[in-house]
Amino acid sequence: MKSKAHIIGTRQKRVDARGKTTGATKFVTDIQVDNLLHAAPVYALVPHGRLLSIDSSQVEDDSDFIALFTANDIPGENQVGVIFEDQPLMADKIVRYIGDSVGILVAKSTEAAQRLAKLVQVNVETLEPIFSINESRNASGNFLHESNLACEHQVKRGDPEAAFREAEHIIEATFDTPYQEHYYLEPQGCIAQPSSNGGVYILGSMQCPFYVQKAVSKVLDIPFAKIKVEQAPTGGAFGGKEDIPSEVCTRTALAAMLLDQPVKMIYGRTDDVQLTSKRHPFQMYYKVGLSSAGKLLAADIKLEENAGAYATLSSVVSYRSAMQAMGPYVIPNISVESKSYYTNLPPAGAFRGFGSPQAAFGHERMMDIIATEMKIDPVELRLQNVLKVDTETLTGQRLTASVGAEETLQTAADAAHWSNQSISTDSRYLTGYGVSLIHYGNCLGAAGWFMDGSGAKIKIHRDGSISVAFGLVEMGQGALTVVNQMTAEALGVNSARITVLPTDTDQVPDSGPSVASRNVVMTGNAIHDAARKILPILKEAAAELMQCDLHEINIENDVVHNTRNDESLPFEELTNYVYLSNRPMDVLGWWHVPKLEYDAVKGLGEAYFTYSYATHIAKVQVDTLTGLVRVKKIWAAHDVGRAINPAGLEAQIEGGAAQGIGWALTENFKLKLGKVLTDNLTTYLLPTALDVGEIESILVEDPEPEGPWGAKGIGEPAIIPTAAAIANAVSNALGKPINHIPITPENVMTALNSSKT
Repeated sequence: MKSKAHIIGTRQKRVDARGKTTGATKFVTDIQVDNLLHAAPVYALVPHGRLLSIDSSQVEDDSDFIALFTANDIPGENQVGVIFEDQPLMADKIVRYIGDSVGILVAKSTEAAQRLAKLVQVNVETLEPIFSINESRNASGNFLHESNLACEHQVKRGDPEAAFREAEHIIEATFDTPYQEHYYLEPQGCIAQPSSNGGVYILGSMQCPFYVQKAVSKVLDIPFAKIKVEQAPTGGAFGGKEDIPSEVCTRTALAAMLLDQPVKMIYGRTDDVQLTSKRHPFQMYYKVGLSSAGKLLAADIKLEENAGAYATLSSVVSYRSAMQAMGPYVIPNISVESKSYYTNLPPAGAFRGFGSPQAAFGHERMMDIIATEMKIDPVELRLQNVLKVDTETLTGQRLTASVGAEETLQTAADAAHWSNQSISTDSRYLTGYGVSLIHYGNCLGAAGWFMDGSGAKIKIHRDGSISVAFGLVEMGQGALTVVNQMTAEALGVNSARITVLPTDTDQVPDSGPSVASRNVVMTGNAIHDAARKILPILKEAAAELMQCDLHEINIENDVVHNTRNDESLPFEELTNYVYLSNRPMDVLGWWHVPKLEYDAVKGLGEAYFTYSYATHIAKVQVDTLTGLVRVKKIWAAHDVGRAINPAGLEAQIEGGAAQGIGWALTENFKLKLGKVLTDNLTTYLLPTALDVGEIESILVEDPEPEGPWGAKGIGEPAIIPTAAAIANAVSNALGKPINHIPITPENVMTALNSSKT
């Protein structure tokens, strides 16, 4: 690591900006190959039942029809469950939600495939469906799987019962949060092509190529070595393309292999919304005990999640929400129970934050309710209890470095003039301010530690250009730019030399999923490792070429320099010499998260190796005539460790806050008997630029010793505090608690007309 960075910390334009703004970038929908066929899913139209038969007689005579494949055509194991083996690739006995795929129809065009798939008759003997958490928990039979409990996690620390007896104040509240649809711009899609070695090449819109490789291997019963998975440019994901592409790509690969012909499958928007995973709805109970001075003494927290028909990533969501259930505060006695329940609804899975936005809504609404009841300023209450260096998290993890929680809170409060708020006196419009403070465990945590490693491959070319491959992906967040920056910084060269390659399974070892804000941390450290391996080779060649000692060579600012006599030479002259002298010119770097000491039974210890911290303060205006809530401004202060590309960080914060505003106010996801009613942009209202208001991004840098150049993750923290800050602001404006989102005009009017205080 260099003592003085020349690229890290500078504001960089995105390296993929030109292609994406001019239309030159080709997404899966744009890509064509010879002899291409097209596919669409065939799925159940009832939420729960026994699959009796699949009748394709109405479509087989159509001139566009090619084939229909079902579970009977699978050569390997009919299973794509990413954590638990509870999800068949194609249902063959029981269908568990409207959208449960039972087959894949192949036709001559996308339009024909989608049309004909709707004409296939899926005959089902209906069973009684279960839609709510309460129904699922209380069911004595009619279980969706062996039981209705998908997974559970807990934290048991100290003696909460004794602490509650000593507490001078005990405050209780319940909260609930809804589904959220990812609504990425580009729907699910891929192309599968049989390869000459008896395998398959898959190009798809995805977050996790290695997940797809594993699923295809299991279902088609072919080795990893014969399966190449490449991520195509991906038009948004937000977690919705973590495990779902394993289904989409594996079905498409099955059709391609059976037909020995390339097959493309692109979901239509309404199918995409009905079939794919969502953010987990939560219902939460909080009981908190405090001293008269406002010190947190004890908490009893129960989190319940609607997992939908299959577990997918529910275990990760349950774990993370439990580990962060009371936020970035010191609390010595705590009991947390987090349970996910199966229902006959679309699966709930990975979504930006993995349960943290829901838990943050609970703990930050709870902190404001406490502040109101105890007549303590909400910022002051948080400052009294906030985590600092040498304090312990709710799991008992002692923090030793990079704890920027207090600084984000103070910085945001100062920027928002918290102590001197401007309140509207207009009788119709009410102004409110709300604060939300969060922490977010970087990377996969103790529960996923075994797979929390990642690779980067650096290749130096003879002409001085450099290519780098990494095992995670670019899905709109700006990863290509920071990978370019980190590679250039690590090697001491100009970033113009760097080309970042598309992610594929042939380039680097399995680097795990592109989730959990792990891209910069994992890839940056892998780049460091690769640089440590290649730089000695370059410097040895330079010393030989310049006839000096190895330790007198320095490569910095794109120049190879002999520090003894101030001689220098262009980098490309060195790389040509490396080539001519027959030295290695490519290396693989690898980094794994340090070992974590964690008790999985009690939920105690090092849940994550480091944490990002953030504070959002929201200013809202509530129209008491219509109930409409407008976000006037959000002050968003984030401890990022070290800013690699400040421009990219600010964009992430703005995008995350906008997505949080949608979840809090406008995205009212509706189902009726398992059927999604809000399956398009007419009925599912995403916030527009006019709905977002002003967002002021504030970067706090408290370097993380284990992070590359001190950096920590930003992708998930950007959204996590927003909804709670808005709900706190609306509660402040109305003088009434808002414990449910989305905060629709109808809900506001109900609160205004309520006699409750």
